Amino acid sequence: MKRRHQVVLFAVLLLSLTILSPSFDFRGVPQNQDQDQENDAFPNAVTRSENQQAPVDIVVSMSESEFQVFSAIAKQVAAARVVKINLRNLASDTYKKILDNELAVGDSGDIILLDSEEIQGYAKRGHLYPLNATTLSKALGDSVTPLREKTEWNGYQWGMPFDFDPYVLASRSKSLADAGLERLPQNLEEWTRVINQMENKSQKLLAINIDDAYAADAWLNEFGSGVAPSTLKTATESHTAGGYEQALQVLNRVQPYIQVQNTDPDFVDKDMQEEALMVVTPFSQLVNNDPALNEDRLPNRIMFKPLAPVTSRSFVITSGSHEAEQASRWIEGMTSNSVQSDWYQQTHHLPGQQQQLNTESQKLSVEGQIMSGNGKEWFVSKTSETPVMDNPELVLQYNKKVQQFLHGEISANQYVNDMLKIQQSSK
Repeated sequence: MKRRHQVVLFAVLLLSLTILSPSFDFRGVPQNQDQDQENDAFPNAVTRSENQQAPVDIVVSMSESEFQVFSAIAKQVAAARVVKINLRNLASDTYKKILDNELAVGDSGDIILLDSEEIQGYAKRGHLYPLNATTLSKALGDSVTPLREKTEWNGYQWGMPFDFDPYVLASRSKSLADAGLERLPQNLEEWTRVINQMENKSQKLLAINIDDAYAADAWLNEFGSGVAPSTLKTATESHTAGGYEQALQVLNRVQPYIQVQNTDPDFVDKDMQEEALMVVTPFSQLVNNDPALNEDRLPNRIMFKPLAPVTSRSFVITSGSHEAEQASRWIEGMTSNSVQSDWYQQTHHLPGQQQQLNTESQKLSVEGQIMSGNGKEWFVSKTSETPVMDNPELVLQYNKKVQQFLHGEISANQYVNDMLKIQQSSK
C-alpha cells in the first residue's frame, strides 16, 4: 500500500512539473528550439499565423495617376498571395527626407520602391535586408542583369528590379529621310552630317525639356566622356581624352538648333513634328502620347535610340521589417511576368525582369523602332563608373549651367569649364 502511494505521489509531481514548465514538451525537446535557431540566423524572418500578421507597409513616390495603377495592381497581387498590405505614396519633394528620418529610427515600413542607384548606399548603412535570405533568392537571377548589378553589394542582393524608363532620342522615319538620314545619329560624324543638312532651314534639330536635368544629361552623353554631368572627370583627363575638342565643336554647332521647352516633347502635336527633327524624352512619354508606336507597317513610324544613363526602380525590404516573408511573397508577385506585362501596358515603364523585357523589345523591333529584340539594346550606351547625378545640391548647380548652354547664353567650352569648377569645388 505504501509503495502504491509513492507511485501516485511521483505521478502527481511529474504532472505538476510538466504544467509549470512551458518550455517542456512530452518529447523532451524545449519548445521553439528550431524556431529560435532560425531566428538567430535571420532575425527578421519571423513567421506569424495569418491572424497575427500585421499589414506589410509599402512606401513609394509616384504621380497620382501612376499610383492609382500601382495601387490596383498591388492589391490584386496581395489578394492572390494572401498578404495584407498598406500603401503609402509620398510626395517626390519630401520622399527622400522622410525615408532617411524613418530609416534612422527603424520605422520606415517593410517595403520601399527605391531608385536603384540609391540601394547600395542604404545597404552600407545597414537599413536594408538581404533578399538572398528570403523566398526571392531563386528569382533574383531572372532580373535584368545591368539593373540587378546596381542592387548588389558585399556579395548580396539588396533589391529586386521592378521597372525602368530610359530617355530616348526619337524622330519619325520620314523626317529623317527628308533630312538625308537613314537612322538617328550614332557618333560625332553623323551629328556633323545632320547639322550640315539642317543649315539654312527654319526647322530646329532637337527639342528638349529644359527643366529636366536628367534628360539633358542623357543627351549630352552622346558626345563622349567629360561632357555630360554624369561623366565629368578632372580637367586634365577631360582635355586629353580623344575626341573631346571635336565634341565641343559639334556641340557649338548644334546649339543654335536646340528648341527648349518646359515639358517633355513628343510627336502627338503635329506642330512639334514640323518644328523639331528629333526629341529627347522619356520612353514612357513617347509611348503614352503615340499609341501607334506599336502598330505594324507604319509608313512614318517613330524611330528611337535609348540614351544613357538608364535609371530604374527596385523593391527593397527594410532591416526593421518583421514581415520579411510576407514582403518577399508580395514582391515575387509584383515581379512575375503577368504583372510586369500589365504594368508595362498601363504605364509604359519597361519591365525589370529579363523574360518580359525580351517580349516587349521584340514587339518594338518588328518595324525597326529599335535595332533588335533581345532586350540588350537598352543598355548599349555606357557612362562613367562614378556618376555624380545622385547629389541633389550638385544637380541644381549643374542644371543651371546646362540650361545656360541650351539657351545659348554660354558656349560649349564655357559650359564644360564651369562644370569642372563646380565639381572641383565640391570635393
